[in-house]
Amino acid sequence: MKMLLWTTLILIAGVIGILSWASYPWSLGKTVKLSSITDVEPKDMIDIEEHPSVIKLLTFNLGFVYGEGSEGPGYETKDKEYFIKRLDQLSEELKGWGADIVFLQEIDFASSRSASINQAEYLARRAGYPYVAEAVSWDANYIPFPYWPLSRNFGHMLSGGAILSRYPLSDHEVTLLNKPASSPWWYNLFYLHRYFQKVTVEVGNKKFNVINLHLEAFDKDNRMDQIRDLVQKIKDEDIDFVAGDFNMLPTSAAKRSKFFNDDDYENDQSFDLMTESGLLEVVPDEIYVKDESLFFTFPAWAPDRRLDYIFYKTGHKMMKAEVLPSALSDHLPLRASFQIDSPRINPYSQ
Repeated sequence: MKMLLWTTLILIAGVIGILSWASYPWSLGKTVKLSSITDVEPKDMIDIEEHPSVIKLLTFNLGFVYGEGSEGPGYETKDKEYFIKRLDQLSEELKGWGADIVFLQEIDFASSRSASINQAEYLARRAGYPYVAEAVSWDANYIPFPYWPLSRNFGHMLSGGAILSRYPLSDHEVTLLNKPASSPWWYNLFYLHRYFQKVTVEVGNKKFNVINLHLEAFDKDNRMDQIRDLVQKIKDEDIDFVAGDFNMLPTSAAKRSKFFNDDDYENDQSFDLMTESGLLEVVPDEIYVKDESLFFTFPAWAPDRRLDYIFYKTGHKMMKAEVLPSALSDHLPLRASFQIDSPRINPYSQ
C-alpha cells in the first residue's frame, strides 16, 4: 500500500514538474511590460521623408510565414531554408507595399517551429525598416501542439507581435490580456496571451500613439471583454491608430456561422463595442456591404470573412484602404493611407 502511495506521489510530482518546465515562464492575469525598441541597420534602407504629407499603415497576421496548415490541421515541420525563402519573399512584398508603419501578428522571435529565426529583425533588415518593437505574448519551453506525433510539436516558443517603422519609436508598452476563463487550466497553461502593443511613432514634427493587437479567436465572451478594455485604453491614452487581427466580423457581415473551420460569430458584439471607442474604421460600412469579398482577409487561399482592421481617430484624413494579395500566411494584409499634412508641392502649379 505504501509503495503504491509513493509511486502515485512520484508520478504526480513528475507530471507537475514536466508541466512546470514545459510551460515556463507562463503568466496569469493581466501584465503590463515596458519593452525595449531595437534599432537595426537595414540591408536596403528606404528613403524616408523628413516631413511627409502621407503615411501608409499596413497590418498583417503572418502565421509565422508558414502558410496553409499553420493552425494545426495539415501542419508538418519545415526546415530553415523554407522559412528563409518565405521571409525573403515577404521582404520584397513589404518593399513593394511601401508602408511606413507595419503592424505584424503571429510573428516568431526564436521559436523551434520556424527554425529559431527572429523574423521581426530579419524582415526589418531586408525590407528597410530601421525601428522594430517586439511584443512577446507566447513564451514557453515546450508547446505540445499539434498533439501527435511528437515530431510535429511546436516545441520551444517565443512569439507575439511586432511593429516595424520607418520613423523613430518610443514609449513601448505591452499589455498581456486574460486568457479565456472557460478553457481548462492545463490548456491555458500552454495557450498564448492575446495582447495590446502600444508605441509612439514620431513622424516629422508629429507624434502618433498607435496600438498593434491580436484578440481572442475562439471565445466570444473573452474577446468582448478584451474589446471593452481596448475601448477604455483608447479613451484614456489618446490613441491615433489601432491595427491588427481582431478576430471579429463587421456587424453587417452577411455570413456569421458555418465556416469551414466551424468558427461561429453569432451573437458576437465585438464590432459594436469597438464603435464606442470613437475611432473610425478604414472601410466604411456603406462601402463594405456593396461587395464584402473585396475586404475578406481570411483564409488567404479562399477568403470568406474579414478579421483584420485598421481604426483611426476622427480628424485624420483617410485616403484609401485595400486588402493586398499574398500567399505567405493564412491571412491577407490590409493597407491604408492617411494624409497627415498638406502637400509641400502643389501638383497643379506646373
